[in-house]
Amino acid sequence: LLSAESVGATIGGELVKNAFLAVSIALVLMLIYITFRFEWSFGLAAVLALFHDVLIVCGIFSIFQLEVNSAFIAAILTVIGYSINDTIVIFDRVRENLRMKKREVLAALLNKSIMQTMNRSINTVLTVLMPLVTLLLFGGGTIKIFVITLLIGFLFGVYSSICVASPLYYEIKQRG
Repeated sequence: LLSAESVGATIGGELVKNAFLAVSIALVLMLIYITFRFEWSFGLAAVLALFHDVLIVCGIFSIFQLEVNSAFIAAILTVIGYSINDTIVIFDRVRENLRMKKREVLAALLNKSIMQTMNRSINTVLTVLMPLVTLLLFGGGTIKIFVITLLIGFLFGVYSSICVASPLYYEIKQRG
């Protein structure tokens, strides 16, 4: 027997409440920070993309009825940190390109910025996925939920950084 955990209904409810609280606090603080460093529309787009990541991971865990424990919560917070880093790299390039080419159409500028950072985003996620797959195959059962959460979260995190955050920014700018 590698490990055994038993969580009662009261403690399980408290774990869920604390998890939502931790994720909510992280998202609000990131929104404030990105708004301060960039602007409101960048912050809102980034946080919505992060919410997308968390929702996808939680949805997959719900569909396959995988265990949600403290390792899952730690992995979700790690995914949020990884995904926001990737999104900020793209948004930083967007900001640089906005300063240089003010007359360029926003959609073309966003596309150019994404293409300039695409190799970095893909190479970074591939570099992270290799040890995670190794841990999944050869690691112990005690870290399996943590690793599965990271694998799913990092894959959808790089997807959302590239394909969700910038289009959200574009839509927010067009409506505002």
